[in-house]
Amino acid sequence: MTASPFPIVDKLFLQELLPHRAPMVMIDCLYDFSEKTVAAGLSVREDHIFVEGGILLEAGIIEHMAQSIALHTGYSFYIQQKTAPIGYLGTIKSISINSFPRVGDKLLTKATILQEFMGVTLVSIETFVGEQQIAQAEIKSVIASS
Repeated sequence: MTASPFPIVDKLFLQELLPHRAPMVMIDCLYDFSEKTVAAGLSVREDHIFVEGGILLEAGIIEHMAQSIALHTGYSFYIQQKTAPIGYLGTIKSISINSFPRVGDKLLTKATILQEFMGVTLVSIETFVGEQQIAQAEIKSVIASS
């Protein structure tokens, strides 16, 4: 039996899996991965681009959710030893944000792929601080055609 590689917190490795660069990186942990799911994390810091007055703004929560989806794609291609394609946030089908995390909070975002078709992926996604769900959404992401 082999040991699980998770959680993955190596910032340089995680950056390789994402198309984002500082100051836009909103992922600092890959907690778990499967073909249809991903669990990603972020420790909210004062220096994050979307933190204002000690609170992570809506745009930061949405960006973290979108990057969690990108992390799933990046890690999937990594384990296949392929170069990950560039993807984009297509549409936010629905979103509800119940509360805003503060500096020092640790986000856990769980995403489940509902459908994939011709480069368009529909994902159900939830973000938690501790046991409290702070946001949920259905998001479509799109892989850029080459």
